[in-house]
Amino acid sequence: MTTFHIIHVIVGLWLALVNFSDILSTEALVWNNFILGLVVAAYNLYYLFAKRNVDVHS
Repeated sequence: MTTFHIIHVIVGLWLALVNFSDILSTEALVWNNFILGLVVAAYNLYYLFAKRNVDVHS
């Protein structure tokens, strides 16, 4: 498992679990999901286009 996969697992768990906790208010959850979505998109675009190193398994 690479750092690429570990970061996706951590961010995915955070996005899934934070919605069921009282850590953030409703408005903060919207911003949290929006900002993390942008971070994940930028991270994936970097690996896809700049590094050209995304694992594909069939």
